[in-house]
Amino acid sequence: MNLYPVIFHPIIKTMIWGQESWNISCRPLEMGVVKNGLYAGMEFDAYLGLNRVLTMGTRLANVTPFPLLVKIIHARDTLSVQVHPDDAYAAAQSSHDPGKNEMWYVLQPPTDGHLIIGLNEDTTREALRHALATNTVENHLHRLAVKAGDIVNIPAGLVHALTPGAIIAEIQQNSDTTYRMYDYNRLGADGKPRELHIEHAQSVTDCDRLIPVETTDAVDTDFFRVKKITLDAPRTIESNGEAFCILMCVDGAVSIRYGDGEVRLEARESTFVPAGLRCFEIVPDGFARVLHCIVPNKRTANNKLQNNMLRDK
Repeated sequence: MNLYPVIFHPIIKTMIWGQESWNISCRPLEMGVVKNGLYAGMEFDAYLGLNRVLTMGTRLANVTPFPLLVKIIHARDTLSVQVHPDDAYAAAQSSHDPGKNEMWYVLQPPTDGHLIIGLNEDTTREALRHALATNTVENHLHRLAVKAGDIVNIPAGLVHALTPGAIIAEIQQNSDTTYRMYDYNRLGADGKPRELHIEHAQSVTDCDRLIPVETTDAVDTDFFRVKKITLDAPRTIESNGEAFCILMCVDGAVSIRYGDGEVRLEARESTFVPAGLRCFEIVPDGFARVLHCIVPNKRTANNKLQNNMLRDK
């Protein structure tokens, strides 16, 4: 099998509030198609099936469906205030998708400099229930100041929404399950109010997870491990072949050199690096930043996930 960093044609989705570009997607109705190299024109699932040990990795070869989804999201208007379930709740609803944990990298901050992340400290479950019944949810939303380069971890159960002007890179579980709890009384394309999922939203919201805290330049969850790498010189990445990695160029541009080949990533492009490609070099055009993402061994310790905000110092 020919091993090289694979780029896919983006899947563009136009929403009532803006646009999404699904850069790496392996879903039946949103199947990525290889853009570069020998396998250009091949659908992602077929590419993985050529040799799952070499593509997915020795540890992930039997993992189905593909565990991650990578997007660029441009919010021209406020998204619905929403929350996602964890795996257990999604399974209990007989969902075809798992739960949804995600992380955001701020490419462009919102116009007013704030995202909706979490609930205010005085918001009890009873207060949230009353707010949903009386259309006063906005009084309980926590607004988090962000700037370009910040990373926000959005675990299942955390209330959140993008706000106008924000452009973010999102890495998440491969799920499209979203529970809308509030949508600003907005009408859909059909002229009718958009569907809300009040009962589910109330059930999955974690009212103990309120205000984000600052940490370091990495997000480490059971589902993905993402590290921001700042480059002003070439960086060599080596692996043991256990798992693929995903790279997204978030600032500048880079070339990925491997063996006798090279693949170029422009800003906001992503690539799937097969597990069998155990050594490659990331070469920046002067200065660049990339997100490096892997699927970790799932932790069995009862670690309490928290919402983390990582600032680019």
